[in-house]
Amino acid sequence: METHPTEMSQGENYYEKDLKHLTSTIAGKISEGAEKAEYFFSSACIFRVPEDLRKLNERAYTPRLIAIGPLHREDEHLQTPLQHVKLSYTNYLLSRLTAGMKYPQELVEQTKLRVLQECLAEMKTSLDNAKKYYAEEVTLDEEMMLVDGCFILEFLYRCRTLEVPESDPIFCNSMTFYKVQNDLVLLENQIPFFVLEKLFRLTVDWIPNHRDENWSLTDYVRNCYRFWMAPRRNSNNSGSTKSTWCSVSDGVLMVLGSTTAVAAEEEEEEVVVVQTAAKYYHILHNLHDGYIPPLDQTNREKTSEIVVMPSASELAYAGVKFVPDALGNTLFNIKFIEPKGLFWWCRRACFIIPPLVIEDSTESYLRNLIALEQCCPGILQHVSSYAWLMDILVNSDKDIQVLEKAGVVINYLGTSEASALLSKLCKQCYIGNYFLDTGIKATQYSKRFWPKNLALLASTYFNSPWTFIAFCVGFIAFVISLVQFARDFGKNGECSCSGDP
Repeated sequence: METHPTEMSQGENYYEKDLKHLTSTIAGKISEGAEKAEYFFSSACIFRVPEDLRKLNERAYTPRLIAIGPLHREDEHLQTPLQHVKLSYTNYLLSRLTAGMKYPQELVEQTKLRVLQECLAEMKTSLDNAKKYYAEEVTLDEEMMLVDGCFILEFLYRCRTLEVPESDPIFCNSMTFYKVQNDLVLLENQIPFFVLEKLFRLTVDWIPNHRDENWSLTDYVRNCYRFWMAPRRNSNNSGSTKSTWCSVSDGVLMVLGSTTAVAAEEEEEEVVVVQTAAKYYHILHNLHDGYIPPLDQTNREKTSEIVVMPSASELAYAGVKFVPDALGNTLFNIKFIEPKGLFWWCRRACFIIPPLVIEDSTESYLRNLIALEQCCPGILQHVSSYAWLMDILVNSDKDIQVLEKAGVVINYLGTSEASALLSKLCKQCYIGNYFLDTGIKATQYSKRFWPKNLALLASTYFNSPWTFIAFCVGFIAFVISLVQFARDFGKNGECSCSGDP
């Protein structure tokens, strides 16, 4: 049966209309998707930790007591009376602005309301920009930003001044304080740093006692975590109060120098004030930025070569001596120094590594720093590289013992727990390693014949005073026997010669 030309033309028209409609629909979806991708990822810096990382240790990324921001707001285990403490802290912060004022109570309350109104106005204008900091669509409002931000500022202020009410449920309980302090540095538990800075300028900056000290928000953050962070001390400018932050101490990562010298400096200085104009995404980024070395050193050891470095015990067997960083200048002052000079053959190579303190909080803090590096574009992966290095060095309990004995690891956990911790930190991570050049040097050195055999000789005969004494006695006996043999051989030779005709 033949199709009428009119029917064919109508069919073509329907096809063209359907195709145009489909094209328009898909084009709209593409445009909408592109806009959402631009909206969520152009300035996103607060992420949910990827599932591959989270399943390795979910507790390391989950707040225990305090929810900050929208990502954990509805967690059931956080619906505790402690959440109301944030409102109490906000009230305390506003009250500090009028403390000591000899005004009628009505005027004091009006002042608090005026400041509160100014803060809410700033939060209202910042709301759309703040939402862009999250890598997903979130429910965020002015009240949430205000209360969470003021709670953090009051918490930091109390850490600085120790002006704490007797009934404070956080500072009067060491365990609660520790948990809250840890919650504030989780990647998923952040609010934008610019929100904190705006609230800081409207509140803390106007507290009478604060105005005399002229501290920045960064100063308060790093003072609060002064037992987690240690300042880089610049010997060329010892009189200056300015410094950069580059290491962690008393609880997480710690760059140890001379113990007595560091302790003396810490007694003299209550805290080192940090001056910086850097732009930070949030509190975790602020702390992370302190680890990064100067720009001229950032890529000094980055290489594309792949190397499988021996473990710590294998390197020690090959004649490598592990040495904790004596300068305490930077978390990444990792060097492999081969012996040089006339008597190089009787010296050991030195593997200099900033020490790592391993305790309960170490894994959570390191994991969140690493997650920040893995998720947030433009963040240098120095902490991941440091964790990679420690992972390579530690394959067994024996490796931990070698590093502990050398002072490179200060372990407050069991040997097996520490070994398991380091072996899991870099799983499911992409490492743009900055220490491969050091690993290559160590690997090449471990394959040399002379250092390995010299180290074997030293470990066998010079490992303790008794083995050294036994070696000396044996060596002396050997020399005496050799001399006696030569003397007897000489006499026998003379006798045989004298008997010849």
